[in-house]
Amino acid sequence: MHFAGLQAASADVRANGNAVLENAQLLEVRIEATLRGDHGMAAVITEGRPSAAGAADARHGGSMLDRRSCRKRHPSPKMSTSPHYTLLELALGARMRLAAESSQLNAINVFPVADGDTGSNLLHTIDAVVESLRGNPADPARAIGDAALLGARGNSGTILASMIRAAAGELGAGQALPQALLSGARAAYRAVPEPVEGTMLTVAQALADAAHGESLEECVATALVAARAALAQTPDQLDQLRSAGVVDAGAAGLVALLEGLAGVLAGEPVVDHSPAAPRPAVHLADPTSRYQFCIGFVMRDVDLDGLRAAADTWGDSLVLAGDTELVRVHVHADDVDRVTTEAGAFGAVSDCVTSDMRDDIAARSTRHEQRGTTAIVYDSTADLPVAEHPDWTMVPLTVHFGEAEFRDYVDLTAAEFYERLASSSTHPTTSQPAPGVFIAVYRDLLERYEHVVSIHLSAGLSGTFGSASTAAQEFPGRVTVIDSRLVSMPLALGLGRAQDALDAGASPGDLPALFDKIGRQSGCLFSVATLEYLQRGGRIGRAQALVGTLLGVHPLLAVEEGEVVPVGRVRGEARVLPELVAEFARRSAPYPTIDVAIAHADDLERAAELEALVREARAGIRSVRILTLGAVVGTHAGPGALGLAFVAAD
Repeated sequence: MHFAGLQAASADVRANGNAVLENAQLLEVRIEATLRGDHGMAAVITEGRPSAAGAADARHGGSMLDRRSCRKRHPSPKMSTSPHYTLLELALGARMRLAAESSQLNAINVFPVADGDTGSNLLHTIDAVVESLRGNPADPARAIGDAALLGARGNSGTILASMIRAAAGELGAGQALPQALLSGARAAYRAVPEPVEGTMLTVAQALADAAHGESLEECVATALVAARAALAQTPDQLDQLRSAGVVDAGAAGLVALLEGLAGVLAGEPVVDHSPAAPRPAVHLADPTSRYQFCIGFVMRDVDLDGLRAAADTWGDSLVLAGDTELVRVHVHADDVDRVTTEAGAFGAVSDCVTSDMRDDIAARSTRHEQRGTTAIVYDSTADLPVAEHPDWTMVPLTVHFGEAEFRDYVDLTAAEFYERLASSSTHPTTSQPAPGVFIAVYRDLLERYEHVVSIHLSAGLSGTFGSASTAAQEFPGRVTVIDSRLVSMPLALGLGRAQDALDAGASPGDLPALFDKIGRQSGCLFSVATLEYLQRGGRIGRAQALVGTLLGVHPLLAVEEGEVVPVGRVRGEARVLPELVAEFARRSAPYPTIDVAIAHADDLERAAELEALVREARAGIRSVRILTLGAVVGTHAGPGALGLAFVAAD
């Protein structure tokens, strides 16, 4: 869609939207010329100053996307001037905005399936287009359209690809931007057998209907205003969005692309952070499809009518994007061989990618024989990477290094995280699982268990409890979600207590009270080398009062009622462990018997030293376990962190 806007700079965009180039050959020559020069994009492009690519294009006769050179061939007294920019630069600007929003798009993805991958799939599709432009194609319009289809992933990516291909084809034939956008919207509706309003289809139509103006900037601006208005209305059109309190993720992705394009046209800096080649993409989960596999493939020389008729019987989430020459197919089905074999009767099938959505539920659990009738779900901030009971399932949070995403303990071990943290110039961030991930986990478990108890870190530290609670609404009376008000060490200890209670005959409804009791009879202390990580991650709580006062001083902190609070300050590193243990002994003194957990940021030797001091400090220690802080907790605690927690025994 946004590539339509960039190519329209080679035509007069008049208010009535009827401007056309005199012939398609001219457009192809001009577009090709824009792709000459330096496309490394290491330099930032600023308003009013040609980029390195622009300087190179000037040497080739001024074939940049420049209104002034357009006017020389197609005089228009209404046409405004604007800075130089290439197709690649404009595409990268659109991509930058989408990349910045992709994690949020994943988080709000609830329709058509809450699989938490809309942002990733849209970005994967755009990355394929960007990569095609790097190759200086002889026929850019065709290259863009083909790349979009070949690189498309998922429902949203495939719909976006259909829009891009149709719009690029119109521009390649000499049509103006408004007509190209209308063709893109029509292609999006054709790609879906049963179009639903309140989705990216609605926004695509709205922006296409509204696009007009005397310049490319005006045309994009009018489209953007309409797109934003249509996006805001999507919850009113779809019950799933309204109940989840979100807008449509795919529609929001279209708005992000338009915003990125508008930013470049306004002179905002553009930096090339896109990967050298498109990243692989997989389905994390599909909680609403009754089918097992997400299937995607490409077809060439296609009998579209025959393919559409056959595809209607394969499964759900069907999208057919493209034309008789090239089609991208996306479908959820149980029989991969049947789908590809039947498709082969209507064209040549290639590039087939499948994902077993039931195995990709974004949770790693040990598959032992089920023992009880109640399953426990916990999140990765318990720092138990392997479920310690057959009835437990872990759902990971996500850590981000720039645009690279890793599921805690699934894609990135603790050791790998600290190694990356030491070498990365990018500060990591974290995000909670999308509600769809929990829905998929609950759905899978409830096929085997009578009830699920979902126990999570403090709601004051993360939105994970909120995501789980939203998901639980899909299974009335069968999922109990608990805000433990704990994190890491005491959460790990609390999970064991919960299982003990279930084994002793407690009901799922008894466990919230159990965690209330654990919260009153436990303690969680820790020391960090610097408050920088807590402060950057927004988890610093009342410990903010210590910022700026810690020259040569080490803070002692605690988690109380789900919030980080200051406990004290220790001058000199040698005093940290003794003071930590002294505070631990004071807080645990009322309880004759306790269980203890120690956590470290990849420093087992220091953790062992702390354990020795703890055992010397008091009697009645029933057990001690040592954990490694994983990527998510480590992102906020930072290297050098050391924690000590206890829970009173019954």
